Amino acid sequence: MKRLRFRVGAVTHTGHVRDHNEDAFLVLPDVAPWLVVVADGMGGHQSGEVASRLTVEEMAAAFAGRPPERTLLRRRANARERLITAIEQANRRVLGEARRDVGKQGMGTTVVALVIDGGSVHVAHVGDSRAYRLRDDTLKQLTRDHSLLNDYLDMGLLTPEQAASFPYKNVIVRAVGLSPFVEVEVDTLDVSAGDRFLLCSDGLTDLVSDTTIRDRLARGDDPINTAETLVKLALQAGGLDNVTAVVAHTHAEES
Repeated sequence: MKRLRFRVGAVTHTGHVRDHNEDAFLVLPDVAPWLVVVADGMGGHQSGEVASRLTVEEMAAAFAGRPPERTLLRRRANARERLITAIEQANRRVLGEARRDVGKQGMGTTVVALVIDGGSVHVAHVGDSRAYRLRDDTLKQLTRDHSLLNDYLDMGLLTPEQAASFPYKNVIVRAVGLSPFVEVEVDTLDVSAGDRFLLCSDGLTDLVSDTTIRDRLARGDDPINTAETLVKLALQAGGLDNVTAVVAHTHAEES
């Protein structure tokens, strides 16, 4: 009987402009279900770094450490619902830390997480960190940025032609830690041997085109080499922000 296996590579870099790295990532390939996370903190004075770190800690605890609270476990027993619960718990923890320390008020983080659960993949996100899948040389963005730009497009206040010059395209409208309730967007898709996934912060996608991302994933290099190359391309393009890339390849083997 064949089962899906995964090879993962992850790279993060401060970039050429920022003086510290507020990105964080998590890779848990040896637990069931299999999990990767990227979080991009914000808030200044290094509190964004705290928000992203607390978020990946909560994700790790939910999937590889303590189980969720018993009431939540009864209500949300499957991997998809546990993923949502973990992000909601991260939201509570970031808010609680901000209330305890006035210097951390206003901190928050984006988050994108991917869980492989048998023949399905659950992708959850808040903010503008992204997930992509390459299948049969076709790149698909699995997330949609929770940004002011997309809100304006949805409301018809901007045309696609005007979007390129919109001055507030990096303003996000949803993040972990900004309000008592966080709306987690989650989608479930099938997963097949040969699929290649990328989770990344906007420090990559602001500077590296989807075409380049597709070409690099399609080369079939080892995931760590692909992640290193993508980050290097963002740095060569200016490295204006922290940049993180987590690349995962799926393959089938006899169990």
